[in-house]
Amino acid sequence: MTLASVLDEALTAATDPEEPVVREAFRRDGLLWQCKNPGCRDDNARGTHLCDGCGYMPDGRRISDLRPPLVSPAELEEILITLRRHFTATGEESPDAVSFALNSLKEWAPHFATLHFAARTVPADFSDAEVAGLLEALERAPDFGAVLRVALHD
Repeated sequence: MTLASVLDEALTAATDPEEPVVREAFRRDGLLWQCKNPGCRDDNARGTHLCDGCGYMPDGRRISDLRPPLVSPAELEEILITLRRHFTATGEESPDAVSFALNSLKEWAPHFATLHFAARTVPADFSDAEVAGLLEALERAPDFGAVLRVALHD
């Protein structure tokens, strides 16, 4: 059973007057964090990196870049420009960000991409040769679990 499911069960079991007290206790103990986006304010389970309600980060900012140490700022910028060009050329809706995961060889895989649209995520497979080429040129990640995320919003 996950922490999120335990928290959900506890909040579901709470009566209407008890729910704000339970939420505050969970926040105080670090089991929940409240979104700092003024238009959202949803509670999220500890360990979640983006708000389930709006997709903002725990610090209240929109989703931002996540650059692993072996990816240089210049390489990240080149990927950003290429992704923006891709979405403009294809006419596809441009997401707030694109994340890339690793394949079994610890290489950045264009077919293990995730598009971030606020709180909604969509798996994607980038068949764009230019995007794939840039990812293939990057050094292998030292360890599984690394994520490369490129924010496309201004």
